[in-house]
Amino acid sequence: MLKRITALLVCAVMMSLSVAVNAAGTYTKEDISKVIDGIISYKSATLKADDTAAFMQKLSATTDSSETQWYIISMSKYGKDVSAVKSSMIKSAEKLYQSKSKATDFQRTALALYACGLNPEDINGYNLLSDGAYNSENVNKQGINAYVYALLSLDCANAKVPSDAKYDREYFIKKIIGLQLSDGGFTLMGKSADTDVTAMCIQALAPYKSDSSVNEAIDRALSVLSKKQNDKGGYSSFGTVNSESVSQVISALVALGIDVQTDSRFIKNGNTLIDNLMSFKNSDGGFAHTENSKSNNIACYQALNSLVDLYKYMTKGNTEIFEFEETKKNNTDNGNSQQDSGNTESGNSAVNIDSNDKNNSVNTGDITQKHNSESSNSNEYENQKMDSANGNYEPFTLASTPDSVAAKSEDNNNFIYYVSLIGLIAVAVVLIIIRLTVLRKNGEPFRLFGRKKGDK
Repeated sequence: MLKRITALLVCAVMMSLSVAVNAAGTYTKEDISKVIDGIISYKSATLKADDTAAFMQKLSATTDSSETQWYIISMSKYGKDVSAVKSSMIKSAEKLYQSKSKATDFQRTALALYACGLNPEDINGYNLLSDGAYNSENVNKQGINAYVYALLSLDCANAKVPSDAKYDREYFIKKIIGLQLSDGGFTLMGKSADTDVTAMCIQALAPYKSDSSVNEAIDRALSVLSKKQNDKGGYSSFGTVNSESVSQVISALVALGIDVQTDSRFIKNGNTLIDNLMSFKNSDGGFAHTENSKSNNIACYQALNSLVDLYKYMTKGNTEIFEFEETKKNNTDNGNSQQDSGNTESGNSAVNIDSNDKNNSVNTGDITQKHNSESSNSNEYENQKMDSANGNYEPFTLASTPDSVAAKSEDNNNFIYYVSLIGLIAVAVVLIIIRLTVLRKNGEPFRLFGRKKGDK
């Protein structure tokens, strides 16, 4: 009898574990699209914009802002018409030359210009790719984040680097690989991999994975990201579990054509990257920096960017994370191809990297900022994380809720409840079996709560 009870108990425990593993849901492209629309609606509400035209007008007034530029970038990738911000973006680009701007300011602005159909190499005579990347005076002062965004901006615009340029794509690739840590990851400071920086490096290197040295570096980086993933499917940065880190990893995997919902390397305890990111989604449609906190502007546009990347991959199998619909439309209208078949310095060209080049070094003493996906605003990002931890953070509120995803979260909560209930029942059964075994051994009658008064 005892053996039968034990066998039943084992079955119950195994069933409860099975339920826990399968608790996480599978998200469809429609689910992802609704979440994306929810973030855009949230942002519209915070700007008090009643319609698309009003929303674009509000964005036009703040194109100097890195946050606005990232919304322009993500919305263009999503297929939204962002042409209304063109004139404002041109003015923002010109302002960079009126102050001591960092290389990453030029690089990010170049991405936003290209996103709205403009040529960042010719903005009223200014060449942002030259001044921010291949002829930049400051690109080596910011270290790895400047190398990453130099490469991303050049590849995004499919730019042909002049033969007399100071730096070419191979230079930036070698610099990135030369900064890879012994654990396989990347960071701005210290000797341990940082999730955000590692994911961003993968995004930049992804188009060059056919090169054996690059592919080896990517594989090592993927390995460390898999190891750093926690049981909830997410990540921490500077000791804080946050949504921005998982957003960066999603974009990195998309850039490599890796299915984030099925690849076993990135599923922990049944939880995928998407499951984890959705745990930061609030009822207002926005995303929080940390769980159970209010929606956060940086968390929102980083979630938007990664989910747009994921959506394009799910709908078209697209792994080019900086391909813009507005630019594609302009190229088609003008009869031009976005790809320059004669460009041997193109984004997907082979790279000759000698194994000795992996030892290239950069003065990491110059790197004093924590990386975020917007690069140039890394101090703001780190301060915001610290402010949030200290309870001084005041994020946005308002917006809309994607019902299907909210329902999915509710279902997962129900699963957790039932799994916990089964676990408690299993523990109770174990205790009863133990007590029954002891009583039988001593020849005593079974009583759940000890001896009756008068028993010996």
